[in-house]
Amino acid sequence: MTRDVQQILFDLQTHTLPADEEEKRKVALRMGFVDDKETGMKALHAFQADLHSRTAVNRRILDHLLHDAFGDEPADEPEVDLVNDPDPSPERIQEVLGRYPFENVPAAYSNLMALATEKIRFLSTRRCRHFLASITPRLLSAIAETPEPDVTLVNLSRVSDSIGGKAELWELFSLNRPSLNLYVTLCAACPYLAEILTSNPGMIDELMDSLVVERLPELEVLRGSLADLTRGAEDLDPILHSFKHAQHLRVGVRDILGKDDIHTTHTALSDTAESCLEVVVQREYETLAEKHGEPTIGPVPEDAEGPEVSALAAREGEPCSPIVLAFGKLGAREPNYHSDLDLVFLYEAEGHTVPSRMSRRVTPTTNGHFFGELGQRLMTVVNRMGPYGRLYEVDPRLRPTGKSGSLAVSVEAFRHYFASGSGQLWERLALCKARVLFATPEARELAEQAIAEIAYGLEWGKEYAAEIRDMRLRMQEGASRHNLKRGLGGTVDTEFVVQMLQLRHGGQDASIRCTGTLDALSVLEAGGYLTSDDAEFFRGSYRLLRSVEARIRLMNSAGRHEFPTDELEQRRLAFLMGHASPQELEKEVFDTLSETRERFNRVFVSAEKN
Repeated sequence: MTRDVQQILFDLQTHTLPADEEEKRKVALRMGFVDDKETGMKALHAFQADLHSRTAVNRRILDHLLHDAFGDEPADEPEVDLVNDPDPSPERIQEVLGRYPFENVPAAYSNLMALATEKIRFLSTRRCRHFLASITPRLLSAIAETPEPDVTLVNLSRVSDSIGGKAELWELFSLNRPSLNLYVTLCAACPYLAEILTSNPGMIDELMDSLVVERLPELEVLRGSLADLTRGAEDLDPILHSFKHAQHLRVGVRDILGKDDIHTTHTALSDTAESCLEVVVQREYETLAEKHGEPTIGPVPEDAEGPEVSALAAREGEPCSPIVLAFGKLGAREPNYHSDLDLVFLYEAEGHTVPSRMSRRVTPTTNGHFFGELGQRLMTVVNRMGPYGRLYEVDPRLRPTGKSGSLAVSVEAFRHYFASGSGQLWERLALCKARVLFATPEARELAEQAIAEIAYGLEWGKEYAAEIRDMRLRMQEGASRHNLKRGLGGTVDTEFVVQMLQLRHGGQDASIRCTGTLDALSVLEAGGYLTSDDAEFFRGSYRLLRSVEARIRLMNSAGRHEFPTDELEQRRLAFLMGHASPQELEKEVFDTLSETRERFNRVFVSAEKN
């Protein structure tokens, strides 16, 4: 409206209405206002009323941007005045910021004012400064509680610069106090999550969502979301990395806020990895099928035995499904933020590929070659270090053929490996955590039958308990006392107790054949194979040690399983764990490790005697 008034005033470059009433009336008439005979309102009065209404709205918007959104913070707080002061004296800076535990007050002031400056040219630094001033007292108080206030402030500046639009961020924090504390925590002690924000500025929405959603999305929801994102996409890399980062940010935020326990956290990380792997398998399978044709089930060998033989014979010529098995932490649905993925590649049966109806120009090959190449392609996509980093690190060393053998084998060859006596006890132990990630329903059933027969079909020998115990102690060699996984009393103690009892009793009791450690402890207790006291302790021990390990991963510490020995790292860890002091946390952890080993020994001694 204002520009229309200027144009009407004979194209004069003026922002002032004429003082003369008659000239004002002319402006009103040219703006389209007329005398209303019914109400008696003159054109000039209607114009003035409309102008007053519009300027009042503009003022309310400006008040919101510069004042109203600041909440109930007193305007005369010294921190607020300091941020709003364009040129404070060094003495004033020292007086205000000196009350906080900054080692370098001038540098702290410089970094604080960097938060008040918009780096994007068309954004208002003045507005940014006003919003920052409104939250500065709470912001500085939160920073003061962190292990390294100076470093926290530097990180806040760096991360905020990458996000852009700082004023909106400070306005959000003025309205949502938990979001401010969370942001400070990420910048203080969670470089892994802070780096996700820095590399992916749009992830700030995921950060906020994690504060309000009731629970993390389940596997089927993740699968559906990723399927929608990748549909028709030529380059999967940016989509998969962005998807993983978004989910890890959500999981990590809820983890450090205590919204989810470690079991839920592990499950969400597992589901994220599984969703990504499934997309890659499907895409690479389609590419190979265009090159070689579709794998099909061939004739069953005459010397083949077992109940599954007749079923496969009846399906000769039908499509042959890939089978991707997860072992270790992924098989147990217990991976951490940087866990390797232990995979084994199988397929239903031997045979050859055949051209599809749509394409006859293919190079036929054996199923073994096809699925071996499929496994190799999956590892190439997932393992490669590209512009977005590495998606995951896949480890295929648990395959029965060893490092130099075929990458993929048929289910029958998998069975034969163990039936021939080649399979060792440690491999059967590992099968307690084996889980089918990807297969058709028929192939899944075939693989699960094979796993059950191999792992639990072996008659238990009394000497096995001692052998498994020695196996565990050999893993401890070379591990420091601070190693929460392989060291004395580490998480492997609990896992070996679980898997030993599963191998011993799983042949007769199928109810205890579950891959997750915490779930297995509960079913072993329910079955009477582990005392309630031991089961409760092992569950608490496992939760604590894995939770500490998760925080260490969020800190991007070099020792992924090592309880830190550096004093500063210990303070950061205690801060993330919500402990009052590093000494309290250290005592709790090492007392737990000691008792875990005591109970581990007691369970194994009992198994060796009986």
